Formats: sequence, C-alpha cells, structure tokens
Amino acid sequence: MNLSRLALSLGQSATLKLNELANNLKAEGKPVVHLGGGEPEEKIPAGAAEAGRRLLDGGFVRYTATAGTAPLKKEIAAYTERHYGVKPGLNNIVVASGAKQAIYNFLVSVIDPGDQVVFPAPYWVSYPEMVRLAYGTPVVARPKAGQLLVSAADIEACITSSTKAVLLNSPNNPSGQIYPQQFIREMVEICEHRNVYLLMDDIYNQLVFDGLKAPSAFEFSRRPLNESVIVSINGVSKTFSMTGFRIGWSVANEAITQAMVKVQAQVSSCPSALSQAAAAGALAAGGDFVGTLRAGLEKKRDLMVAELSKLKKVKLHKPQGTFYSFPDFSAYEPASAKLSGLLLEKAMVVTVPGVEFGLEGHLRLSYCGAEKDIIEGVARIRKVLD
Repeated sequence: MNLSRLALSLGQSATLKLNELANNLKAEGKPVVHLGGGEPEEKIPAGAAEAGRRLLDGGFVRYTATAGTAPLKKEIAAYTERHYGVKPGLNNIVVASGAKQAIYNFLVSVIDPGDQVVFPAPYWVSYPEMVRLAYGTPVVARPKAGQLLVSAADIEACITSSTKAVLLNSPNNPSGQIYPQQFIREMVEICEHRNVYLLMDDIYNQLVFDGLKAPSAFEFSRRPLNESVIVSINGVSKTFSMTGFRIGWSVANEAITQAMVKVQAQVSSCPSALSQAAAAGALAAGGDFVGTLRAGLEKKRDLMVAELSKLKKVKLHKPQGTFYSFPDFSAYEPASAKLSGLLLEKAMVVTVPGVEFGLEGHLRLSYCGAEKDIIEGVARIRKVLD
C-alpha cells in the first residue's frame, strides 16, 4: 500500500511524541521527570464538572449543531466581550474539537495550493505541518540573534502577493513572551492594508503574569467584526485546565465563519455535546478558577527562573505568560535535539528541543507540573551540564 506524498512529508508532533515517551518511561518504573508537558496539574473547574454531570444524568448525549451549542456560544460571546472588547454574534463563532481543529478549519477555508502563511519563530511545533496539510507554504520570520520576538517590519518583509494570513501566538508557546501593544497595533494595520488575515492564537491569553495583559488585536481594528481580517482562536484546554475535553473555538467575520462551518461539517460533524456542556459551565463560573490557576503558575514561573539561574551558562528571557520557559543552552550544546537526548539518557529529564520550535540551541521547559519536579528536574540538568 502506498501512502500519499502529503502524509509522507509530515513530521510527527514533537510534544505529543515526548508526552508518550515520558508516560511509557513512567509505566516502566523509570524515575523520569517530565519538563516537556503542556497540561496544568489542577483539576477542572467545579462548574465544568457539574454541567457535564447534569447532561450525563439526563441520559441523552447526542449530536449538536455543527458550529456548537447555543449555550456555549453565548458564553463564548460574553467571554470575548469581557476580555477582547468586541461582542460577536453567534454567527461569528465556531466551536471546534480543540483550538488545533479551529486553526485547521481556518487554514483549509482560506488557503489554495501554494498560498503562504507567515508566522514568527519560535512557533508552536504544529504550525508548519498544519499549513502544509492545507497545501500551503509556511514562511518563518526569525528574530535577531539573542532575541525571542520579531518586529512588525520583520513580518512585513515576509509578506508577498501569495500571503493569505499572518499567524501570531501571544503569549507565546514556547517562549512565554507577550508581543507588545505597539507590535499588535502595527500588525493589524499591515494586515488590514494588505487585506491579509491576521490569525491570533490566543489560547494562553489569560495566563499572563506580573500584572501584564496580552493586547487584543480587535482593539486596534478600524473595521467592524463582519468586515475584519482578524480571526481569534481560543479554548478551555489551558486556561481552564481542560485539555482532555478538546474544546476550542474561533471568532471571525460571518463569511469566513460560514466557510469554517462547512469544513468542520465534513471533518468531524460537531464537537462532543458532553465537552461543550462542561466548557459552558467552566466559562460561566470560571473567573476565580482562572485567577487561582494564574497565581499558581506565576509562582512556579518564579521557581523555574530561580532554578535555571543556577546554571552557569544558560541565558533566559523571563516568561511573561503561558507555562513554558525557553532557555538558551547553546553554550553547552548548540544542537538542541542532541542535548535533549543527552538529558533524557543521563538525567532522565524530558525536555523539548528548540529546533522543533524553529530556534536552535534552546530547550522548552514546562513549569505547569509539580514544584518538586521543577526543582528536581533542573537540579538533574545542572548535575549533567555543570
């Protein structure tokens, strides 16, 4: 049996592969410390559990409308108005089986073969492959040496007549950096002027520290939502510790939204009714939960920064959000995959090589797990390297 050229060209998700590896090692009884994960350890919000339980107790869990249930879409509209300053109608929202599917829906809806999607490094590992899945061409804008953020000019220099979209993730996975207000303002102006979509992956939008705020692209738009080039992607996986529920969503103008509904109808029919009920419950009563989660992550961020500072040759930009750090280990070993492999072999610590995120010499270290794992994991790394 022959496989398609597309399937053969795709790489495996590095983060999912390492999650599987870490779980297998733990199942074998190995003393592995997993610093490569992306799941908060907190239990889901009580409101999510209660809403899901009510639906199960009723005994009917059926298909929903392709774009999602009205109760969840109303909660998403209220959440968007509260945090983004724009109130979408229900026809501006598509609920998907995770933020990843929402991004895929968008890419398939706008890309023709050969069209380009521009995004900066470091980037989430799936972006290049997802663009290729839609038969598009990923174009990467790279920051200056020693930096983790590009400028708007760096992005604009990559835009051509073939560019369909610019994709930004802020706060950023893997770096934890927030793109500043002026950068977002300039990107909105550039994309509106060139009539290029601005796809904002906002999945970590509320997980920011030190009193900071991730700027909303909608704030700087000169167009009403139904004429906007801005598409916002979000979900409950990170902010509400609900990774296993697989609920994400998009907010966009009605034309692109309807195209995304058609794509989703042919791919997955609709998201899980049970997961949607739980997500609506989380959004309806999740304010205190998010604040507590954020405070806990900020404390763990400070612990990770303090532990990494003990390594003699590591360079680190202090994360401003998410639950990832992206220290530069190139003074020890410039090949990040080689270094990651060494640390797994010698220290039994799982890390994610920076090359998978488009920046060599770095490792992504997560701090969403237990504090003892942060301390033990970095101590093991230090023992091997220093």
